[in-house]
Formats: sequence, C-alpha cells, structure tokens
Amino acid sequence: MSKGRASIRDVARESGVSLTTVSLILNKGDERISDSTRQRVLSAIEKLQYRPSRLARGLPNNRSRTLAVLIPALQHAFADPYFGEIISGIYDYAADHDYRIMLEVARRDFIRRKQYDILIEECSVDGILFIGATEEHRFLAEFDGSDKPFIVVNNHFQQWKLRTVLCDYAVAGRLAADHLVELGHRRVGHISGPAAQVLTAEQVTAAFVDRLAEHGVELPDRLIVDGQFTVEMGELAMQELLTRDSELTAVFCGNDKMALGAYHACRRVGRTPGEDIAIVGCDNIPAAQMADPPLTTIHMNFYQLGTLACRTMIDLVDPVRCRRRAADEQSSDDGHNGHPESRCPRLPVSLIARGSCCEPAVGDRV
Repeated sequence: MSKGRASIRDVARESGVSLTTVSLILNKGDERISDSTRQRVLSAIEKLQYRPSRLARGLPNNRSRTLAVLIPALQHAFADPYFGEIISGIYDYAADHDYRIMLEVARRDFIRRKQYDILIEECSVDGILFIGATEEHRFLAEFDGSDKPFIVVNNHFQQWKLRTVLCDYAVAGRLAADHLVELGHRRVGHISGPAAQVLTAEQVTAAFVDRLAEHGVELPDRLIVDGQFTVEMGELAMQELLTRDSELTAVFCGNDKMALGAYHACRRVGRTPGEDIAIVGCDNIPAAQMADPPLTTIHMNFYQLGTLACRTMIDLVDPVRCRRRAADEQSSDDGHNGHPESRCPRLPVSLIARGSCCEPAVGDRV
C-alpha cells in the first residue's frame, strides 16, 4: 500500500476488484455486484481506514463539476504564455458554465501513484485536460481507446487512440512555405521543435517541407535543426544553420520563442531580420508583435483553443447538455455534431505578415 492516506486504488488492490467496482459500491450503484464482493470491498475499506473524498459520493449524477488541468513538470510553466493562454481559455469557459478548475503538475510522484486515475475514480474531477503532453508521458497508454474523460490539448499520438483538441499545424507549415516562396526565397532553412517527442512539431515540419517541394524548392535535411521550442536553443539552432549555409535568405521557426532566439544569432553575424534575411515564427505570442522588427508568424489562438478544449470536455461528461447544444446549433456549420467521442477538433490558423520578412537579393530569388 502507498504511504499516507489510503486511496481507492489501495482498496481495489486489497479486495482484488477493479477501481470501477469499488466506485460503484461507494456510490451504491449497480445492483449486479454480488454480496460477497460488496462485503470484501467494505472489509478492505474498514481495514485500510479508507475515507472517500467528500466528492466521491452524494453528488448528483456522480459529477463534481470540477475539471483538472494537467501540465508537465517544466520550470516556470505557469509563466509561459503558451500555457497561460490555454489555461485562461479553459478557466473562462468553465466558469461561464458553472465548472471549477483544478491545476495539477505531472511530476514523477503524481504519475507513479497514478493520481490521474484516482482523481477520476474518486469523482474528485469529472475530467482531465492535459496540456503539453509528449512521447515521454508513457502513462498516456493507459487511456488508449479508453472511455475515460481525458483530453490531450494541442498534441496527438500515432501509437495511442486518445481524444485530442489541437491547432491545425499542417496548415501552419503550408502557410509559412507559401509566404516565403511568394517573396521569392529558395535558400530556406527550418528550426523545428523536438519532433521525436511532439508529433505536431513533426507535422508542421513535414507540411513545410512538402509545400516547398510543391513550389520546386528543396529543403535538405542538413538545413533542419531542432531548437527545442526555447529562445536559447533557437539561437543555437540559427547559429548552426548559418554555419551550414551562410547564404540562407529565409528561415521558418516552429514557434515564436525559437524565432526570437534566431534574431539574436543573425545579429551576431551581421545579418538583419527583415532586411537581408526573412524569419517566420509560429504561435503569435505577445512578444512577437513587440519584437524589433515585429515578427511575421502563424497566428494560433491558444485562448480559443482552451475554450474549445473545455467545451469538448464538458460535452463529453455531460451528454445531455451536449445534445441540447447540438440541437440549438443544428442550423450553424461549426463542425460539431453532438458526438464528442467521434471528434478530434482542429482550430484554424492564419498568417500575420509583419516586418521580419523581406524579399531576397535579386540573384537569390525563385
């Protein structure tokens, strides 16, 4: 048994039944459970001195009207505008619909003790929205094909069938390529995100490379460098690109922070963004507009993504509300059909042209 207060998982292990069975007994549900099984579970509860969460029973429809927002164990994550905007969208939509938000961090102990399961099984929360999930979060395999109310926000995985809500990164890559080619660029580099960990990073890179090829512009692998989504690594990646090809005329960065790092690297070697090299970012964080020059970027409305994620979750845990809203919106074409389990919503993106792009020298044009 885990140290400290006994959990519903400890009761299930002690009595040799599933978490669902314990939950049903606690909530006096499903009369098909045998008396012997019920007694075994009650004995385990008494032996372990298990005290259910105050939310674990007595709730209408077993709903707490609380949603958990889970983020990775990253330094200063709450100060990051990416997480801040999504969480704000989730919070505001939840509050408007009489739901509360609980913030959790996916630290090692949280994962080791399977707190994500316990939160749902004990009815502490109605569902979990995970922002910042990567391939490193192997516990996601437990939700593969599951009906549990768990949504990954702004990433998806080929090996697991999970509910997801995300921005359209394929369109983002194509928009960046189109813009640079329209300006006349053919010597192009790319600072990517960690594609091995984040599938959306791989997706935006693939779309960018493929669209350039459609325009007759080749982007060799040696001119794609991982910037790890940070300013510091974006600067190092730009240094590496300019070492590999000092005549680059344009670079597309997988997020704005890496693009701002690329600014520093360019200036260090006498290149000026917006004058002799074009730089495009992706995100449209507040710092993008304040940069010098203002950064051309792919706009992703992370606040709206948060509201869409929260709406999808509430539809999932409250199907009656979902059907009612779907009926109200039947005449509108918003891409929702009242069946959240069948959806993988994608938020549209757009390009915002600012001062960081320019045409290449005449001899370098497409």
